[in-house]
Amino acid sequence: MKNINKYILFFSLLLVLGCEEEYADFTAPDDLTDVSWIVGLDQNRPSREAQFKINANTHVPFMNLAQGATRSEWIIEEGNYFLETGFKTSDTLDNFIDEDLGTSMDHKKAFILFKNSGTNTVRLINKFKEPTTPTVSGNDSLVVKIDTYEENGEYVVDTKFIFDVYAEILPAFSVLQNGNEIINVSEDDIIDINDQSTWPIVEVEAASSLTFKDNTTTGRPNRAEWKSAQGVPNQIITDAQTETEIKFYKLGTYNAGTLRSFRFASTDNPVPSYSAQKIIPLKVKVVQSTQPFVYDGALSEAANQTISFRVTGEVLPFTGQESNFTVHVNNPTSGFNQDIPVQTAKVRASDATFIELSLAAPIYNSDEVTVSYSGSTIESADNRILEPFGPELVQMHFGNNVLPANSWASFELTGGNADNAFASSKYWIPPGQGNGQYGDLIYERVTTKSYTGSASMRYQIPDVSIPLVNLFGFGLADNPNGLDAGTYQVSYWVFIEPGTTINTFRTEFGNPIYGYLYFDISTAPRGEWVKVTADAPLVIANKITSSEANRRTTLRILDVDNPGVTGPQEIYFDELSLVVIENRP
Repeated sequence: MKNINKYILFFSLLLVLGCEEEYADFTAPDDLTDVSWIVGLDQNRPSREAQFKINANTHVPFMNLAQGATRSEWIIEEGNYFLETGFKTSDTLDNFIDEDLGTSMDHKKAFILFKNSGTNTVRLINKFKEPTTPTVSGNDSLVVKIDTYEENGEYVVDTKFIFDVYAEILPAFSVLQNGNEIINVSEDDIIDINDQSTWPIVEVEAASSLTFKDNTTTGRPNRAEWKSAQGVPNQIITDAQTETEIKFYKLGTYNAGTLRSFRFASTDNPVPSYSAQKIIPLKVKVVQSTQPFVYDGALSEAANQTISFRVTGEVLPFTGQESNFTVHVNNPTSGFNQDIPVQTAKVRASDATFIELSLAAPIYNSDEVTVSYSGSTIESADNRILEPFGPELVQMHFGNNVLPANSWASFELTGGNADNAFASSKYWIPPGQGNGQYGDLIYERVTTKSYTGSASMRYQIPDVSIPLVNLFGFGLADNPNGLDAGTYQVSYWVFIEPGTTINTFRTEFGNPIYGYLYFDISTAPRGEWVKVTADAPLVIANKITSSEANRRTTLRILDVDNPGVTGPQEIYFDELSLVVIENRP
């Protein structure tokens, strides 16, 4: 009885070059047994299963390398096609369909064009005079199946390659006003911008909204991107098959925008990427509002300390309104608690639905800032008077993460062993604490989930008491200039699996420890990535360099912080962030 070895070899060149040249004749190595093959799959996909997920109208090259077979045959499903050779990747592949072949052929080489969506099977049948013992490795068992049987005195090896083919996305959507459908565009509708003179017009009062509903299903999209040049927001990405509200402020008539429906590939959902866009055949006529002219939110500080806010309509240019605005600043830490005069108040040049305030003195993101308005002469473009408001709280400006991107803090580095959680020597778990005491590692760098980049740190335990296992990190000062002294807001992105009941984790800083921060996740949503911020700022008294003991961090989940917690627990950590907090002098 002979053994059968099988090989799936990944040649990206096959995909890049198409088949301008035939495969070179293959000479089997001395140790090759009876069955093997080549499949030209994308080696850049993250897993074997992902490599068998392809878009419709993709061609895949195959080559049968069986030795000693009396007869061989490729079999495809009705609706898919064998291609002739000689095409380039830029060619229209339908022009190369081999009309003389049906759903089977006996050539060693096969170029197969996948048209059908859903599960598609390609069969390779080899017949031998002697019985064989085929095997499939664990990585391939989900996408390659091998059956053996005897037929008419011969021994048959029936190999099935199982592809998941994703149809082209066909956007479909509807637009509603106050719950009433204005238009409904199906996946079969073809929209031409040249027909816009025939599109319906919907009247919208300034600062009112329309509802945009994604109805796309064909092609299995998972995201929808709406764009509306005059809308607020003017661009928004949502999950597929959901609704979103877009407001309109500027008087006039505008095209509603576009919908782009797409498949977004992630580490835990490695679908083949694809997108399709469709114009929304609707004009939006924004008319004078019958509602009061009022403050409408979006009150925030910019990087240059300008404060701005939105109102429910376009504002006519004005002057001399500074004294009608009160900006109050409170900072309990410094003892500062007073008004700061407004130096300039004006309409934003690029968007007349915003008013901007420049102040006579600096403000800091550690301040609590409120804005009030008490005037009666600021007027909208449709002749309404802005009503007084406030005090309203300002969203202060915070800068970017000071830790290097796509590196230590986001668990992108790999290497080491179980005592490093396979996250490089920048992490360490004392061997005596038993990172692997329950079989699977408690802390482990994984690529099955991530918020940014390709990896995260997974914490998991079975139904046991929370063990004492510390994850030490040593990358806090990895920037070329180290980490400056200062006060920092500390946060993580976490994904908490449903059923996890852990309430709190902590991060400690330094060796010896100079900072204890706690993160309350008791009410954090489960089953999605969420940002969690520490209960207090981190204060670093002196600059830290990459060689100092104070660069150490410790991620800890402790029984004492989580009384009464039972059952299996699983949390993913990503993107540790330190953002500078500006202390008021």
